[in-house]
Amino acid sequence: MQRIMISLGVLALAAATPAAAGTLTYSDRLQWSAVISGLSNFDSGAQNLGTASTFGQGGLVFTNLQVDGVNIVSIDPLTTIYSLTRANAGPGQSYYNWNSGAILHTPDKTATNTVFARLTFPTPVSAFGFNYGVGGCQTYFNGCTPGAAASITISPGGMSPINLTTSQGNTMAFWGVVSDTQTFTFADIYINDSNRYIVLDDIAQGSYSVAPPPAETAEPGTLLQIAMGAGLLAMARRRLQAQTL
Repeated sequence: MQRIMISLGVLALAAATPAAAGTLTYSDRLQWSAVISGLSNFDSGAQNLGTASTFGQGGLVFTNLQVDGVNIVSIDPLTTIYSLTRANAGPGQSYYNWNSGAILHTPDKTATNTVFARLTFPTPVSAFGFNYGVGGCQTYFNGCTPGAAASITISPGGMSPINLTTSQGNTMAFWGVVSDTQTFTFADIYINDSNRYIVLDDIAQGSYSVAPPPAETAEPGTLLQIAMGAGLLAMARRRLQAQTL
């Protein structure tokens, strides 16, 4: 009986105690930003209208962020080509126009290679997020306007891979993560469909700002839970003491 009362008391106290947030993912940038402090955003940098620049190994670096485009063309022997392109669509370049100015994109995925963008944080962060899309066409042809839905996999260090399907059209989606139990040093974003490539923009990072508990008096229901838990534990303790005398 004493064990039952002790268990009930512990459960009542636990129900009145806020749980840790752990690791949470977001698909809404505003909701993600609302829980971030020290926010730093990389908008892909400056690129003249109608031009593109390619960056090899080492990619692009901004504050505490390195962005690489990785193209593994052979496993045995391992052959990796590093190529990241920054493009700013001009007239007639609808395939680069994501309504956000300059964007970053990886090489094309084919049937025989593996392509992903790698985000590296030299100083680990507890929160990061980015806008993403998929360019290219399932079948190349004159007049092709990229934007069909595609499959991607997001694989942050310390987390299981997450498979997502993008929306059709040149409108970017958002993915973000926060954690009060771990930090992140890198994340890989894979493109799974052939003849497609990953598009990234507005890569942001910061610290997960866990909201402090409210300063006002606890609600009556919470106080009742605490009182019940404490009362059950006290009763069990008295019965146990009486039995040992």
